[in-house]
Amino acid sequence: MSGLNLSGQASIARRLAGFSIIFVTATVIVASVILYLIVAGVVREQIDQRLDTQIEGLRNALTTDSAGDVVLSADLDGPPFDRPRSGWYWQVSDDRTRITSRSLAEETLESPPRPFDWRHAAKPKPLPADRVAFRDETLYLRTLETMVGDRTVEIIASAPQSSLSAPARRALLWLVPAMLLLGGVLVAGILLQVRYGLRPLRQLTSDIASISEGALPRLPDQDVEELQPASREINRLVDKNAERLAETRLHFANLAHGLKTPVASLQLALNGANDPTNEMRDLVDRIDQRIRHHLARARKTASSGTVSATQVNPRIDDLVLVMSRIHADRGISVQCTIEPQISVACAAEDFDEIVGNLLDNAFKWAGSLVAIDARTDGRSIVITLEDDGPGISDDTIEKAFLPGVRMDETVAGDGFGLTIANELAQLYGGKIALRNQDDKGLRQTITLPKTAAGSSPVPA
Repeated sequence: MSGLNLSGQASIARRLAGFSIIFVTATVIVASVILYLIVAGVVREQIDQRLDTQIEGLRNALTTDSAGDVVLSADLDGPPFDRPRSGWYWQVSDDRTRITSRSLAEETLESPPRPFDWRHAAKPKPLPADRVAFRDETLYLRTLETMVGDRTVEIIASAPQSSLSAPARRALLWLVPAMLLLGGVLVAGILLQVRYGLRPLRQLTSDIASISEGALPRLPDQDVEELQPASREINRLVDKNAERLAETRLHFANLAHGLKTPVASLQLALNGANDPTNEMRDLVDRIDQRIRHHLARARKTASSGTVSATQVNPRIDDLVLVMSRIHADRGISVQCTIEPQISVACAAEDFDEIVGNLLDNAFKWAGSLVAIDARTDGRSIVITLEDDGPGISDDTIEKAFLPGVRMDETVAGDGFGLTIANELAQLYGGKIALRNQDDKGLRQTITLPKTAAGSSPVPA
């Protein structure tokens, strides 16, 4: 039953199994009580028939003698009414005569109150009477009043109360184990049914995780009718997300294409006379490389929609090397703690875009140290960038992801880096979070989906 979640955490499987077990338990208990009452009723009917037969035999055998006394014309002390102290007794009595069975041994039974039943008024039949105590035992009685000649005679037949309860108790000894076995079989069947019934839902969850990790482009067709609407909606969202990703890349490509001609003109305009240190030409080359990157990504997206797997460690090493050179005059030291062989379901160029923007911010604001941590967290890779700079205000954090908003006008930048990085991360199903550290500096956290098992990471 490993596939059935019965832990303390709420789940559909646990709710279904719990409700079914309670229902089966209640049903078994109620069924056991009903069966016990049925058995007890059958036993009582058999005892009633035995006693009524004895009473009818006595009534048919009663007659009067020459003196007018009631007498029996036949011996009706057959088993079990012939065994003394057996509890099986009969007695015929009127105001002058009392005839008893051999088992009663000359003793007499007190005449119990006899309930009136109008249904038997026209044709008297034996009726049950109140139970009486006799010789340290309880007797179950049936009585009948009848006319013998001109005399009113009462006939009583009794059976020990144990003859009613003992068979029912013996039946209960077999009934309880049988019902427990039945309940156990039903519970096992319910657990198997819940596990089998929820298998498509578990498979759907696994397929969604595979999409998040980049192993599947969209959900396959569902065999279960109830899951088909959910599958269609998820695929619609996946397609919409892919369209957004393509539109964003196309937007970057259009922007890059629009800048390509001015940048080319700028390259031609710069020379040794107006740029003797070659600094401006290096900067223009960097801009040109970024433009070529986005144009290449746009072409690649048009030909293939597959999300590649990117190794984290070598890409961050390259980014740290670039940032260290750009900010070489700052003397920033870097501490890296990165799990080996981890990779994200994100294109390498987009990964550089996301992490590079945040790493650039960390270098800009750090006093002397930037700490980088990358680790696995469930189905995600969490990359944390911490600096020992002054941090930023809470109001600025809330506005940091808005386009064109700069955290400090005194530092170079255009205010679009965080916006682009956050939008790219969200398109891959990730997110970016900013938080001031308790002591000093800013913590930037990037969450991206982990690469599915079996995917081939893009080499550095």
